[in-house]
Amino acid sequence: MCRWFAYIGEEPSLLEDILINPKHSIIRQIDKHFLPNLHKTYDPRLNQPEHSSDTASDEAPIDFLTSIDGFGVGYYTGVSVDFNSDHVSRPCIFKSTRPPLNDRNLISLCANTSSKCIFSHIRAGTGRTPTVETNNHPFGFGRYMFMHNGDVANFRKLKLALLTKLSEKACENIFGTTDTEHAAALFFTHLGNDWDTELPMENWKKAMIETLQDILSLVKESAKDMNEAVSCSFLNFAVTDSCRLLATRFSSVEGVDPPSLYYSTTAGPTLNRKFPDSPDGKSVHKILARFIRQHGKHVIVASEPNTYKVEEWHLIPANSLVLVDKDLSVTIEKIDL
Repeated sequence: MCRWFAYIGEEPSLLEDILINPKHSIIRQIDKHFLPNLHKTYDPRLNQPEHSSDTASDEAPIDFLTSIDGFGVGYYTGVSVDFNSDHVSRPCIFKSTRPPLNDRNLISLCANTSSKCIFSHIRAGTGRTPTVETNNHPFGFGRYMFMHNGDVANFRKLKLALLTKLSEKACENIFGTTDTEHAAALFFTHLGNDWDTELPMENWKKAMIETLQDILSLVKESAKDMNEAVSCSFLNFAVTDSCRLLATRFSSVEGVDPPSLYYSTTAGPTLNRKFPDSPDGKSVHKILARFIRQHGKHVIVASEPNTYKVEEWHLIPANSLVLVDKDLSVTIEKIDL
């Protein structure tokens, strides 16, 4: 499965502090979970769930066949607001198929870039989608970014039917071949054609519910056409416009856990080098942490924790919506389809 990490907050975070330096940063995450809280993992190759350990451990063997199909990071700088006449904040998105730990361009970018809203994603390709930069997440739609962990079941069989549901504008914004980008286009079709204006969170929620309903209906119809059992879709989506965030943790089959998804409202200072402590738990005082002040309000939503503190992370219940509004309040709601 893929992995993703999202940060949104009042405090700018250096990309290097959250994406590169931590021992459990996203560019090092593969099949085994860190701080799993008895989470069930799903192995698509075995087509069955398995229980993770309930303790944080680095002893599990590495699976080099997972999450090596591309990396992407998107963030907001405010530059587009300052220089463009429409004054809309649009994301900068960097994508690469090179191994991120060996990508000197990425490492340099992360060492010199901070942002109050960051999406990052490491991809494990599914189906016949090629390993090319256009298939890397996150995907940009105007002021928005969208990313996904999981897969839409029978996507190749239902793709044509899905395309008929898209608006012309959303269809023209698809540049790759992944199920995710098509699902994103479906979401933005339901959200409407104005991707530059701030819309209420209720609009986002309604569009996401309609997107999930459409996908499940299409999967069911494709299975019926092929006279097969309905396959499980895993739909851990995330969308942001730089000041709000919506995420889902969703599995379409009852009793089968979706991929893991956690949130934190306290891990920011542990990750930020300007504050004491370290994501790896080393008892060292960070060089720049010359004084202690309160870290800005923030929310992190991620496939896996990347700090050592168990108490900083909360496993999001299966089949839930995570809503982060402009005041950075977090609401978790059950998805009822």
